Order: sequence, then C-alpha cells, then structure tokens
Amino acid sequence: MGLRAMAASASPEELSDEELLSRAARASEKAPDFSATLSVEQSLIPAQLLEAAGQEDGFAASGPQTVRVWYGGPERLRAELQGENGDRVFVQNAERAWAYDGTTNTLKTRERPSEPKASELPHAKNPLSPVEIDEMLAELAPTSELAQGSPVSYAGREAYVLTLSPKDKGSTLVDRGRALIDSETYLPLQLSLYAEGSPDPVFFWRVSDIDVGPVPAERFDFQVPPGAEVVPSDEGREERPEPEVRSADKPRDVETVAEAQRLVDFEIGELASPPGGRELTGVYLKGADGVVLTYGSGWGTVVLAEAPQEGGATSPASRPGATGDPTLPTVDLGGGVEATQLSTAVGAGLRWSTGGVSYVLAGSIPASELERAARELQ
Repeated sequence: MGLRAMAASASPEELSDEELLSRAARASEKAPDFSATLSVEQSLIPAQLLEAAGQEDGFAASGPQTVRVWYGGPERLRAELQGENGDRVFVQNAERAWAYDGTTNTLKTRERPSEPKASELPHAKNPLSPVEIDEMLAELAPTSELAQGSPVSYAGREAYVLTLSPKDKGSTLVDRGRALIDSETYLPLQLSLYAEGSPDPVFFWRVSDIDVGPVPAERFDFQVPPGAEVVPSDEGREERPEPEVRSADKPRDVETVAEAQRLVDFEIGELASPPGGRELTGVYLKGADGVVLTYGSGWGTVVLAEAPQEGGATSPASRPGATGDPTLPTVDLGGGVEATQLSTAVGAGLRWSTGGVSYVLAGSIPASELERAARELQ
C-alpha cells in the first residue's frame, strides 16, 4: 500500500469545528493533482424551467448527472459532462482553453493570456481567515446548530462529517445540510441538502472514484472531433474594463420604512399579516430605487423586494397573467393581479407587478403562506 493510500485510510486527527472549517476554506490553495467522478442529483428546480433554459441535459438537470474531472494545478483542468444527446467537454492548460458541445458538434477555443488578470487568478479571492470563520460561527449560533459527527469511510477515503441544521425547525422547510470533508485534502467529498419530512436529499453532490496523484499531461490537451465546427471564442471580443461594484448597488440598511419611503419614488408596500406572525426585522435600500424588507430571522426569514416596474404601469407586463416566466404556474392574488410562483421542497417565491411596482416575495415556507401574505400587502 502506498503512502498516499495509507494516509487516506488513516483515522483523521481530531479537529475543532473552527479548525476544520479553516482547513476546508483553504483547501483549494493546496489542492493536489487528482482525478474523480462527480455526480449531482437535484429535485429543486422544476423540469419545465430547465427545459426552457436549455439545461434539461445540463449539470442542473433533475436526473443524476455525472462529470469526470482531472485537475493538474491552477492552470490545468479537464471536465467531461456526460449527456444523452452528446457530451460536453471543457479543457484548459497554460496556453489554451477548449469548450466542446457534443450536442451540436461545435468547439469554442481561445488562447489563454500569458499573464492573467488578477480576477482570473485561482487564489485571487482570499479564503476565510480564522477570525472571519469565528465571526461566521457567531452569526450562525443564534439560529443554527453545527455538529461534527464521527469520521466515516467514503469512496475509499476517510472523511469528517459536518451537519448544519436550524434550531427552530418549525420556521423553515429545510431540515439540514450535510458535508463530508476529505481528511487528507480537506476538499468536499459529498454535499447534501434535506427538506423537512424527506428521508432523501433534495440536492446531492458527491465524489466517487477519486484518485489523488499525478495526472498525465495529455489529459489537458484536446483533439478536434471529426466534422466539428470550430469557433474561436476570441473573435469579435473587445477588451472590456473590469466591472466595478458601486456602493449604491449594495443593500444599505435604514432604520425604518418611513425613512426608506423618503428616498424612493414609489409607495412601499408592507405585509399586513407576515407569515407565522413574523416581525419586520430589516429595511434596506437596493440600488437607486429598490427596497428590501425582511421579516423574521435566520433560516425562516421572509424577504419582500420592491422596485419600480420597468416600462411603468402601462407596460404589457402589467396586464393580468403577463407578469413573470410563462413556464411557471400563476396564482390569483385578487384585483386582477396574477403572480408567477416557484415552489420547491425547501422554499417558495412569488413575483408580480401592480400599480407600476414590481414585487418579489420569497422564503423557506410553503407557497400557500406566501400567497396569503401577498394578498394582504398594504
């Protein structure tokens, strides 16, 4: 048995929650070369939405989706997503990148810059520091339980087990989230999300057939398939300045709804009967003319976002039934107003427009509770 195999099968050292999270946050900095199979299965996003977005065979599709990954350092990566209508392949090395779509037999390729921009560097975003992790855990403590279970063997590796769950189970549709963290590399081996009352996860991401060690250099080269249409992705592209995040685009909290009302040009609506008797806990300005109200806290927070309707009250979208995505079901809010509804096992959302104002109401609660609250908007 090799040294790597012995390390992978050895009992993990005992770590505090803080230290384990710190190592996991920094795992990508020191990730070794490896190959693995990744699988994803989810039941959150409705099939009709995926079909409308052309993602019925993509990585977010409802059925199990599998991708094979080879990693050879920050500049070398290969990923092959298997699909019924053709595979999709992405390859990059230090000199070039390729993106092949087997469903259309097209290949996009481009040269990689010799000196990548700072935003493109793999470690441009600093991982969480120990102080930031302590602050994050302090913020989670009032509403969440973080528990570390006994280490388990998974995919031939020893793994730490972390579970995050809400303290108030009655305030949310989420039961728990669970992660398996590799004891050698501290990379995630499995991520799963469970809804209330469901024994099976509604989202499941897992690694299998993982092999930690050198990857042959030829894996990070790509041969053009016969008959493929080659489209240089650099063609027609102009160098664009790095986008700047304006301070006005970041939500800014204000003390009261009355204060926010003085700063926007539309009448702010409030929930007369917030779901479950939740109290107003936050008022925020979003951008130049948007307002966000929060009711409740933690996992059970309900969010109401409002902004002037694009095109005004006389736009086609203001007509009953014209608002929102046609692939989603609609619900009648009364007064000739219809809202599009997205309902999942862990939460729901409504979107509608009336009187020249657009609204989004969302939370980890049943859609029926959101509907009742929306009908009593003041």
